[in-house]
Amino acid sequence: MSANDDFVIEPQDVRFRRRPTGHVVMVRGGTEHVVGAVLSAFPLTRAGHMVAVRDEAGEELGMIESLPALDAESRRVLAEVLERSYFMPLVTDIHDIREELNVVTWEVETDRGARTFEVRHVLHNIRRMGRRRIVIKDVDGNRYEVRDWLRLPPLAQRLIHNYL
Repeated sequence: MSANDDFVIEPQDVRFRRRPTGHVVMVRGGTEHVVGAVLSAFPLTRAGHMVAVRDEAGEELGMIESLPALDAESRRVLAEVLERSYFMPLVTDIHDIREELNVVTWEVETDRGARTFEVRHVLHNIRRMGRRRIVIKDVDGNRYEVRDWLRLPPLAQRLIHNYL
């Protein structure tokens, strides 16, 4: 087996579980590793595919090509970890956007409730993902998604148009 073979984590050879302490562990080849991070290579376009697993020291344990191929418990545990890592509320309405001293304050409605957040460096932190999809990154590193800005209410469309 080559070093490259060890890098790919085969679904039949691994199990993930959560300890009572809350830590996630990976059991592979009879060895248990505490998982420090689970990172998706394509979190916005192919969530659940090409997922890197690192230990507590940040060392790569390997790459999972597809989470759906894992057993149900492993899939559930990793989906929870990824959900927390890539928390991204869906913006359903925009009530106000105002700019003061190069800080843009957004008052929005999301699928997880009302939010107010600030964005600096608009050119770098508002990304178009195709023609209608937008991802906004706030000053705290949180991301907010607008799936189709042309489906927002008319006032919201007018507000966001200035930042596209």
